[in-house]
Amino acid sequence: MDTNTLGCVAEYSFATECLKLGYNVSFPLMDSSPYDCIVDTGERLLKIQVKSTKRKPTGYHKSVSASIINANGDYSKDNVDYFAIWTEYFNGFFIVKNKGNMRFIRLSTHGIYKDFFNNFAFE
Repeated sequence: MDTNTLGCVAEYSFATECLKLGYNVSFPLMDSSPYDCIVDTGERLLKIQVKSTKRKPTGYHKSVSASIINANGDYSKDNVDYFAIWTEYFNGFFIVKNKGNMRFIRLSTHGIYKDFFNNFAFE
C-alpha cells in the first residue's frame, strides 16, 4: 500500500472508530485544511490531524518514530487539537493532544504515550 492510500485508510478508520463510540465526525471540503476531520464529542468540537506510519520499531523499547509536521512546519494548537497517529506495527491509533511544537513523536505500548494507544477519550 502506498503512503497516500495508507493515509486515506487511516483517516477513514479513525472516523469509523469515532462513530462506533458515538461521536459525530465531519470532514473539510478542501484538502488545504490543517486538520483532517472534526470530532464532535457532544461537548466539544475537536480538530484532528490523522497521521500514519509503516515504520517498524527501533531500539530496546520497541518504539516507532512518526513525523507530525506539515509542509509549513509545526501544526499550531489553534489549527489542530489532537493527532491521531495510526501505526501499522501496533495496528492501532495513538491519540495525542497537540502541544504546539511537535515535529516527531516516538510511540510504543510501553512508553510515555502508552495510555494514548486506542484511547478515544480525548482528555
